[in-house]
Amino acid sequence: MTQEYIRLLARKFFEGTASEEEKQLLHEWYDRLIEDETSETVFTESSAAEIRDRMHTNLKSWQEQQNPAKRFGWVRRLTAWSSAAAAVIIIGFLLWTNERRPVESDIRLVQAPLGKTIRVNLPDGSHIWLNAGSALTYPIAFKGKTREVVLREGQAFFDISRDTTRPFIVHAKTLDITVLGTSFDVKAYENDPDIKVTVKTGKVGVQVRDKPGQPALMLLPAEQAVVVEKAQKIHVNEISKPAIAPWKDNRMVFEDELLVEVLHALERKYNQHIIIEKEGLSSEKISLTLDNQPMPDVLKVLGFSKNFNYSQLNDSTVVIK
Repeated sequence: MTQEYIRLLARKFFEGTASEEEKQLLHEWYDRLIEDETSETVFTESSAAEIRDRMHTNLKSWQEQQNPAKRFGWVRRLTAWSSAAAAVIIIGFLLWTNERRPVESDIRLVQAPLGKTIRVNLPDGSHIWLNAGSALTYPIAFKGKTREVVLREGQAFFDISRDTTRPFIVHAKTLDITVLGTSFDVKAYENDPDIKVTVKTGKVGVQVRDKPGQPALMLLPAEQAVVVEKAQKIHVNEISKPAIAPWKDNRMVFEDELLVEVLHALERKYNQHIIIEKEGLSSEKISLTLDNQPMPDVLKVLGFSKNFNYSQLNDSTVVIK
């Protein structure tokens, strides 16, 4: 893991927004760092004692929720972290500040609200489009041997400037996606069961993060990797080019898509909440192309095709029966 990704995990841990998997990754990195005596020390605005106490409390609290058989091993590890230097090393990945004098963070968070898409220009000349309800973090300047960003939630289309000396890496849920210079789409919403990576141009490497020993799966144009999060297995499908990120041009193209995912996409595009009361719709699939029709017109077409009715409960809620 790079320093940029470690800093993100540490920040999420202290904010209380890290997932269990992210907490585990951070703990594993802590273990490796304990054995490394050459780690760099970075000064922060907090005192070493404050950092030590804060980390000890947070890590111990998290560990007490895990398997009791493993708990005491973590406590022993935490004891080894009592030195001020170790505490400063860890927090240094989270805060880049001078002693007691905060400076601007080197990480940017960009969020696309529901009902809107936005474009982000990266410092290396690359461009990213964020779909509605998406969030991305990226550094204000790429340093080191890689260019890395984190798709924290949602869907993004990446048009990456080619640099054969510095790969571009996207972290999205359980995946690491690596390119040198290409264009591709990543869909990783929290309420969708799958993660999807679709290539428009060039080659894209896809790897499950907790299986570092496995080589990356290489995708070619018009190929889509579908990863069921729970199974952690990658399936590859072919997809037509018109179905690759049409949302950034205010169009929606679905090819043999689960109806539930189509309804989720409508929720984000029209900033509506859809309640499904009709049984059996979760397994239905549909192929559909939409431009910018009003949502009632779209629901009428879907209802006719899949035999359901709908009603507008209020200004922001639709019920499907």
